[in-house]
Amino acid sequence: MARGQIERYVTEWEAEQLAAGFQIEHANVRIGGFPYRFSVSTEGLIVRAPESEGGWRLALDRFEANALPYDFQHWIVSLGDSLEFSRNGEGLAFMAEEARFSFSGRGGVTQRIGASIDALEIAAIGSGRPPVTAAGQVRLSAATSESGELAVQAQLEDVTLAADRIDPILSRSFGDRITLLQADFSVSEWPILAQSANLATWSGASGEYTLRAFNIDWGRLDLEAEGQLSLDPQLRPTGRISLSLLDPEAVVDAMIESGAVSQENAGAMRLVAQSAPRSDNGTSIPLSFRNGGVYFGPVRLGDSGPILP
Repeated sequence: MARGQIERYVTEWEAEQLAAGFQIEHANVRIGGFPYRFSVSTEGLIVRAPESEGGWRLALDRFEANALPYDFQHWIVSLGDSLEFSRNGEGLAFMAEEARFSFSGRGGVTQRIGASIDALEIAAIGSGRPPVTAAGQVRLSAATSESGELAVQAQLEDVTLAADRIDPILSRSFGDRITLLQADFSVSEWPILAQSANLATWSGASGEYTLRAFNIDWGRLDLEAEGQLSLDPQLRPTGRISLSLLDPEAVVDAMIESGAVSQENAGAMRLVAQSAPRSDNGTSIPLSFRNGGVYFGPVRLGDSGPILP
């Protein structure tokens, strides 16, 4: 019965996509894994969207989805060695030793996703070059709660950047390799933002971004952070992020050397770095956003501007 249910679902889903104008190519779909699990797999999967849906092209060399026989609301998806996503001949190609994703939900609504990717490489399709070209490890978990909060945890290790594709100030200051990046954050009023795709609507509903924990080891930058941000009526960020820097003088020097900080503010920045409270975990300095300005301690770095023009 369960096998027939899966076969029917796969057949009906593909028929719906074809009727909507999508083009789908793949080898024979295999359904198996009984009796301990159910699996759906195929190879050479190519999906082309109609222009009304963006005209994109997705290509996978292999696809496999597995679920336990008693829980069709939770699927583990494994991809092959490569995935390509493009539009009009421009896009990205992703290659990985292993790429696994987890999807679970209730009533047809996805409530939790996870990702585990090892030895990731990213290349351009067509012209251009992606700002991130490789990552040794990627881990991601995201879940929604009944209160409408989206919670996300992410960790990336050994990230390689294309120096000519990132902000030259950042490249000159910290280099092209991030040893470790960890983030734990949440977004309140997520259903409103997801349904409206409108930051003004989300902000009007008292939407807030909370950075529970953040850590990055990038060249001379060894930083931890936490704080909260929202948007003002002009959609400019407002709030405060508390920074903890292991070597604030080195970071400030790098910012001054690269031109990120004007000579006018250089002395004040160094004074902030030298006089801020210190502990075993580093030096604490607030990064504040208020009235359209960005402040490093008491020093105004510049204008923040609206999130969207």
